[in-house]
Amino acid sequence: MRVTRRVFPAILAVVLLMVGMPSGSVPVSADTPAQLQAELASLLQQLAALNSQQSAASNQLAASEASYNETASALIADQAQLAALNGQLANLSAEISANQQQEVSAREALATLTRATYESVSGDTVMTAVLSAKDFTAAMQSLSGAESVTTQIEGLENTLNRDQASLETEQSQLQSDFAQASSLQNQLSDESNEMLTVVYDQDQIVETLSGPARELAAQIATIEAELGYNTVVPSSTSCSNSFAFGECTWYVASRRCIPWGGNADAWYYNAAKLGYQEGSTPEIGAVAVWWPGAGGASWVGHVAYVEAVGPGLADGTLAGTALLPGQFEVSEMNYNGGWDRVDYRIVENDASVFQGFIYGPG
Repeated sequence: MRVTRRVFPAILAVVLLMVGMPSGSVPVSADTPAQLQAELASLLQQLAALNSQQSAASNQLAASEASYNETASALIADQAQLAALNGQLANLSAEISANQQQEVSAREALATLTRATYESVSGDTVMTAVLSAKDFTAAMQSLSGAESVTTQIEGLENTLNRDQASLETEQSQLQSDFAQASSLQNQLSDESNEMLTVVYDQDQIVETLSGPARELAAQIATIEAELGYNTVVPSSTSCSNSFAFGECTWYVASRRCIPWGGNADAWYYNAAKLGYQEGSTPEIGAVAVWWPGAGGASWVGHVAYVEAVGPGLADGTLAGTALLPGQFEVSEMNYNGGWDRVDYRIVENDASVFQGFIYGPG
């Protein structure tokens, strides 16, 4: 991660040097159509190169965001595990304390029972048994009236010792697990912070590339207008195609009325504000809107035009291909074919990929 972060500024400098930064103002019109066409060709080459670098940067950003989200999820899971282990340790400590108190009470009761047993044995028998015995247990066993007491003592002591050992072993294991989880939490926290910094750096690179790309597209649109090229197919004056030439948004706006603006990721919301009907079911002529970063979309989302819906047959370059229920065909720009290239493909209707579909006005 640290190496990658150091490389980004160098990559950005090389990219901008290779592509060439726009001047910041729309170029003065050339005198002849030939000069305009030559200038247009040059700008298109610059924009294509810049778009390629922007696409690579966007893909890297999406990958970093996915890594960050994965680490953040692992950190949340580890924090939950730590909380659970901490609760178990607290309960076990209370159980050990209770068990120790039980042991103290039991030993006091045994001492009382032992004294009562000794007192029931008369005279020299007690002294002889005690003095000749090697240990306390042997002395107790030598007393005819103490056999049952010895059995009780041994049984209860064994049970208490076994329970205490078991609890201490469990406590030791829990403490080990807690230490490992704490170490993992620190590691994940460090990785999460580092990844968040990487995501921010990459986002800045994408944003830096986006500005020059928009400026180049504006210059291209100005020259094309001067040349009289018909680059848009608006259905009314409110549907003028003001999107960046060659992008997915520009293509969809050339197929149907799009009176709103914004990047692809804002279309679903912007269309709703203008009263356009929306839903989760694809329809022919609808706009398919991807979630940012989902299904191959960039960080600013993706949109496409719905050509056909299954069950049925695809259209365009895929004409005759059978569409299954839940599948639909889209045409799009700046995806498989790249910038200013239209491609057709069949996709599955997946709520985790698509924000939804924009139909006609209400």
